[in-house]
Amino acid sequence: MLIRVVSSLAIALALFLPQFTQASAAPGFSHIYVIMEENTSYDAIVGNMADAPYINSLISTYGFAANYYGVTHPSEPNYIASIAGDFFGLHADDPSFRSDATNLVDQLESKGLTWATYQQGLPAVGSTVDQYPATGTGLYVKKHNPFMLFNDINSNANRLKNIKPMDDLATDLATGTAPNYAFLAPDECHDMHGVSPPSAAAYGMPWCGYPPNFVIPHATVQAADSYLKTLVTTIMSSPAWTSDSVIVVTWDENESSGLPSSGPTRGYAGTEGCCGSPPNDGGGRVPTIVITNTPTHLVSLNAYNHYSLMKTIQDNWDLGCLLHTCDGSVQPMTDLTQPMANNTPLSVASGFAVTFYSKVPGQGMIYFGPSCNALVEVATRDISPTSTTHTVFVSGNDLPGTVGDVGITPGTQYYYEAVTIPRNGQPEIDNNNGNCYTYYTTRP
Repeated sequence: MLIRVVSSLAIALALFLPQFTQASAAPGFSHIYVIMEENTSYDAIVGNMADAPYINSLISTYGFAANYYGVTHPSEPNYIASIAGDFFGLHADDPSFRSDATNLVDQLESKGLTWATYQQGLPAVGSTVDQYPATGTGLYVKKHNPFMLFNDINSNANRLKNIKPMDDLATDLATGTAPNYAFLAPDECHDMHGVSPPSAAAYGMPWCGYPPNFVIPHATVQAADSYLKTLVTTIMSSPAWTSDSVIVVTWDENESSGLPSSGPTRGYAGTEGCCGSPPNDGGGRVPTIVITNTPTHLVSLNAYNHYSLMKTIQDNWDLGCLLHTCDGSVQPMTDLTQPMANNTPLSVASGFAVTFYSKVPGQGMIYFGPSCNALVEVATRDISPTSTTHTVFVSGNDLPGTVGDVGITPGTQYYYEAVTIPRNGQPEIDNNNGNCYTYYTTRP
């Protein structure tokens, strides 16, 4: 037996049920701010209070899309898709990629609406560099600036004025020049991506070196959580944060954390998708938060992706649709931008904690499900990835027939096994010689 389970502890938590009212129409937002984070799985963020306390506070306060996906892998195609409605068959991070396709900028300007992208680390307004600094793997990278990949933007001097360093954001917000649509991209050390360890050392941020694949990058998640708080606070404390403003925080894909994968996933953490993504080639499940001026904790279980977010923006300003945003499977996220009866509150009815020891240091987690032959869920992981002692709190499930972390059901028998993922990525699994453990959640 590789892992020894020591104890389980039932913990009853309060059930929160907000009241909803039916709205007659979707609000017309005057300002939409999209903040794109990087390469982190849903389960590495949601419930990770040690690394991402601010993000989890947003999740528990505002709208949350619990069934949101990247459209494919790797990063750059997701950025392209977010403003064009397609990724044009690109499956690479290629700063030389160019497209002549109609894009969101064309649609916005056709309606007389303003736009800008704010890119942390961009050396100057309208800069065309592939990355900055030029040495190492870079902090600002063009693959995270989709606007520069479209010829009708990168060749237009007036449009290049809207490609701005992040430092310009506070000034634009304070002076009344904030655009109707803003796309914010933190740099590689503040978006959860990380850089090569040699580059991190050279940039004076050794904590930013990315870890091996499929290990939660705790330091960069912590840095991104803190930086996101700065961005959101800057927006919400400015004159541009009006009653008809919205901030959407999302992640491009779930590439860098999760269980080691092979075969049809092509080595990525997951290829789940929806809504116009190629079958079995989505970008995996990621968190997405919708922040409005009136805090209302809503959780949508509808299937969404970056095409859905783009359609939400298009519908807000009656821009029409482009490519996959015209698909019937792609729906706007109006259940999170207006209160409607079909929203489901994110709730935890009960849960249980499992403490166990592993033979080698690593990150502990729990598989659980409705039977020993259907251990389908990876519960919240412990936050000590180098320890041999693990405590994991099991508080949500994606069991058959459910979508999203909808809570552990009271009065239910669950089956689980303990797993440790060491730094070599090879899981150390205890199935107790063919038997798994059981836990019965008592009724409150």
